[in-house]
Amino acid sequence: MCKTLMSILVVLVSSLWLQGQDAGQMGGKTTDLTTLQGCLTYSNSHYRLTEDNGTSHQLQSQANKLTKHVGHEVTITGKPAIRTVGTTQQGAASSVKEEQVFKVSSVQHVADTCTAAAH
Repeated sequence: MCKTLMSILVVLVSSLWLQGQDAGQMGGKTTDLTTLQGCLTYSNSHYRLTEDNGTSHQLQSQANKLTKHVGHEVTITGKPAIRTVGTTQQGAASSVKEEQVFKVSSVQHVADTCTAAAH
């Protein structure tokens, strides 16, 4: 009985240790991060970054860090994500829309004004 219990404990502890190792590897990847540079704007309750080439990205999170940089050129680090938005109107069938967003992890000030191409 004692040997069986000890064997079960060893297997349990080993599997928990392996799960912890996997979680640590997945959470620690910084190679998934992307850096974008452009003009930061705010309209219709959304922050957007427009790169010099005209590509625009809707930003998600870090509103407290983004507010002070609106109208400035910034460098933003984060990763692409998808946000699910409910678009159901009263009395209508339920509907959900997915939007491509860029989930911000950090923002860095580049210049107080944006380049002309970003407007």
